[in-house]
Amino acid sequence: MDHREKKEIIERYTERYKKLGHTVGTLGSGTDEHQTIRYRVLSEIADLGGQRVLDVGCGFGGFLDYCRHFDQPLTYTGIDLVPALLDEARRKHPLGKFIEMDILEAPDNLEFDYVVSSQGFNNRFNYSDNWELMQEVIAKCFKLAEKGVAIDMMSIYVDFQEEHLYYYDPGMVFDFAKKLTKRVTIRHDYPLFEFCVYLYPDFKGWRDEE
Repeated sequence: MDHREKKEIIERYTERYKKLGHTVGTLGSGTDEHQTIRYRVLSEIADLGGQRVLDVGCGFGGFLDYCRHFDQPLTYTGIDLVPALLDEARRKHPLGKFIEMDILEAPDNLEFDYVVSSQGFNNRFNYSDNWELMQEVIAKCFKLAEKGVAIDMMSIYVDFQEEHLYYYDPGMVFDFAKKLTKRVTIRHDYPLFEFCVYLYPDFKGWRDEE
């Protein structure tokens, strides 16, 4: 990601946090009910109990709260670009691990069972290409995940579009994901103008063994 883009993201969310505090408004995520729906869909990629989960763009670590509420104990790591959000996440979740990191700069030898990410691509970037960056991030997450990846984003199937947001074609995302693995699911069935893509490793024997 362009360094100017990172600077804008950090400044945007830091200012929101100063004004709104630990609220869904700081994250620009609509309502608490909307956020709960997103977390539910992300968590339905698999039984996450006892799994090592990486949350990309973790914000306040809300996904960890959701999974604990539904009795899904897991080993949780959250990464984000915004120090203020991470500091708050550490205060609220002393048992979680929170790291200031760009996912594209994460070492390839990190190991997780599942990687999840919510709303990391919603804002229209000024210095980076949303579509290209989304592909890079999904590919990186898939490389780090042993069992699966769940990522949500805004859908082109909406009543209207706002200029500062970026909307993705689920069909194009599906086509891209199928280049990484044959096991892909698109979830466009929940009551938000969004969708979620699941990627799982290929079944053994689906690709030629070297």
